[in-house]
Amino acid sequence: MKKNILKTVMTAVMLLACITAQAQSSADEMIKRRCADKVKQMCDYIEYMANPQQKETNRRYYRNAALNLFIGRGNSYEENGRIRDGVTMEVTSVSRKNPYSYPIRTYFSNLINRLSYSKVVMQTTDVSAMKVSELQPISDDTYVCTVYFEQSFCGYRDGRPVYKDITRKRVKCYVKVEQTEDGEEYIVMLGDVTATDTQRL
Repeated sequence: MKKNILKTVMTAVMLLACITAQAQSSADEMIKRRCADKVKQMCDYIEYMANPQQKETNRRYYRNAALNLFIGRGNSYEENGRIRDGVTMEVTSVSRKNPYSYPIRTYFSNLINRLSYSKVVMQTTDVSAMKVSELQPISDDTYVCTVYFEQSFCGYRDGRPVYKDITRKRVKCYVKVEQTEDGEEYIVMLGDVTATDTQRL
């Protein structure tokens, strides 16, 4: 009799553990997908900013919209008890091996002011194909992960493509968990964008 009760209890505990693990895994996947969506949104805004065929007022609008995606909106923010100057964007090129880092606000302004091409077309890895690392806790209510993607660039002059490349990038994402009346809410903010390498197409 006692053996049967113990067996039933152990089975119930194992079943509860499996259900809890599945629920956590489902929540993690949902959060990771949300991070990838946020990165794709950033890339779409960058394409608008970089394209001189867009009106300057529209490009500046997307600059502000893009800054809203980042922790601190590109201004200083706190991480692990330290104040950081602001999020950065790394850039690489086929002619320069070492990446160069810009404050994100400067990078976006440079995109708008650059007049090297008459038209720019950029394409980014589809959200479903972006790789996202596992969530890692950095405080009681904040997690981080990394989203990996590729971004192609094509610059035109007089209607003809004159330069093409593709860059592999990764973005640090912060996920803050906030308790609300309806349960937990996950706030995703983007961090530093790192460029690993660029290849000419």
